[in-house]
Amino acid sequence: MRTCVKLVLAATLTLLATTAVAENPFAGTWKFDASKSKITGHTVTFTAESAGTIQVTQGGQSYSFKHDGSASKTPFGDTVAWTKIDDSTWKSVYTKDSTVLDTDIWKLAADGKSVEVSSTGTKPNGDSFSESETFIRVTTGSGFFAKWKSTKVSSNAPDSRVMEANGDDGIVWNIPEIKASLALKFDGKDVAPAGPTVPVGLTLSATRISPRKFAIEEKMNGKVVWKGTETVSEDGKTLTQVGSPAGVSEPATDVYQKQ
Repeated sequence: MRTCVKLVLAATLTLLATTAVAENPFAGTWKFDASKSKITGHTVTFTAESAGTIQVTQGGQSYSFKHDGSASKTPFGDTVAWTKIDDSTWKSVYTKDSTVLDTDIWKLAADGKSVEVSSTGTKPNGDSFSESETFIRVTTGSGFFAKWKSTKVSSNAPDSRVMEANGDDGIVWNIPEIKASLALKFDGKDVAPAGPTVPVGLTLSATRISPRKFAIEEKMNGKVVWKGTETVSEDGKTLTQVGSPAGVSEPATDVYQKQ
């Protein structure tokens, strides 16, 4: 889902510098390790509103839409068009500057207890991706109108991280698959990442906790939307990100292995 993907993109743009470039534990190429990560547990809620609109809330962010194919704006500046295929199937298509970012098919189970979301698209580097996510119902409601909790996520093409030193007090980090980059100094100041699918108004800042760990904040138009920490293991082989949307207790753990 694009909401999740946005949060997952913003959260991934996290970097640190140590006191000496040669000893920077974050420099290198990192590959996502799904077997050691925990990226489920977040929720999505659909609520019927007046005038035929529907509010969707995820990661502490909400917006309203109609499932008639008309365009709506997300909190991250994308355009999304929702279409009701039938009572058990909804479709959402996210675009940025007329470029399709991804297409999601929401399928409600026959017993109404779970929803399967299938996402497909093409990344800026030309690679295609296919993702799926399963949600279970956690509140009563009719059809899709309820609160749902993620229990399973899979992807055939997770993004990688390529980091290098930015002087002796920062890191330049790139995500080759989506052509995104961020030159971050370890000074707590907000920095805007660059990339064709990066939301306008997105910034990140980092604060040192220890030589191998730092806290990071993600903001959208000046408002904190995600907080977390990044830690490199003592042997330098594993990078672990733990974070949650601001004001929401839905932590996720992303584990990366050094290549």
